[in-house]
Amino acid sequence: MNKSLKVFLYCIILSCSVSLVFAAGVEEEGAAEAAEEMPYKGQTLTVSMWGYNMDLLEKNVLKPFEEKYGVKIVTETGNNSARFTKMVARKDNPIVDIVLFAGAYSYKAIQEGIVKPYDPGKLQNLAEIMEPARDPLGGRYAIGYTIQHLGLCYRSDKVKPIKSWKDLFNEDLKGFLSIPQLTTTYGPTIIYMLSKAWGGSYDATDVGWAKLEELSDSILTAYARSSELQTLLQQEEVYAAPYASFAWGNISAIGLPIVSVIPEEGLVGSFSMVSIANGTKNEDLAHLYIDHLLSYEVQLSEAMDLVDSPVRGDIKLPEDVAGKLTYGEDLIRKLHFFSQKEMAAVEKEWIEKWNRIFTK
Repeated sequence: MNKSLKVFLYCIILSCSVSLVFAAGVEEEGAAEAAEEMPYKGQTLTVSMWGYNMDLLEKNVLKPFEEKYGVKIVTETGNNSARFTKMVARKDNPIVDIVLFAGAYSYKAIQEGIVKPYDPGKLQNLAEIMEPARDPLGGRYAIGYTIQHLGLCYRSDKVKPIKSWKDLFNEDLKGFLSIPQLTTTYGPTIIYMLSKAWGGSYDATDVGWAKLEELSDSILTAYARSSELQTLLQQEEVYAAPYASFAWGNISAIGLPIVSVIPEEGLVGSFSMVSIANGTKNEDLAHLYIDHLLSYEVQLSEAMDLVDSPVRGDIKLPEDVAGKLTYGEDLIRKLHFFSQKEMAAVEKEWIEKWNRIFTK
């Protein structure tokens, strides 16, 4: 082999080596940039939540978070009581990172030590939500990510118009009425609203219990889940009931002439709350998930699909959507929020009273 050929081949080999080194460097740099942009890629976040409206929650909340951060979300679904019991049982070896509870169970979660305070410095969207939702239970253990109310609905073609909680005692509702069970989110508030209607005060609970016993003969069944109420209305077994606003989208889609009403006594207000599970190994990712729930995009999408009412003040909704949610200054002013601490204090006594009425 002559000298010129050797030099030529050496140059080719050197060029290829340089190219490979450069390519490897570019690849490493790209991987580093990707890791910087998606530092949680490949991680798993476990969320304890309700299963109601799950298809819309997947579309609006879960999938966008997974795609944005490159993580996998595992959900543990069920009602408040079942999920709370599981978390308490696994207290020493938790698997949940984020938990969504109604107010009463969020309060119980604090008492049981299964949730921990959040860091407001890690939540960019916290300042954008209404002030009462930022720390509704104190101690920064929970955030109200959506606001709801308990109203009344009725079949306008079957019964007389309902304008007050007193109207639940109308003769045409006998055997066609349902109310939430006492152990549900809104169960205890039924006593308070009957107390207000018939006794003039939320504190007149002796009156409320007496009226509930009187009303019990008209109640077909007490429902444990909003999906049960939806079925009862759809099958035309129930003509009137107190309903949670987050269920109105599905109730109104039944196609029957069901009317929603704001009773003269006002509405029960509540927040659905999100907390960080005590013992999570994904605390930073959990904060990102909460911030995602509070983001403009998620709050707007959930509202437009009639899943959750927004707690952000910058969400503007069209009238046909706004009227089906807990939205607007006029409606918000009619909400009454009951103390979770006070309800927890009477829970055992009230369950005993409920059972005496409905198991006689």
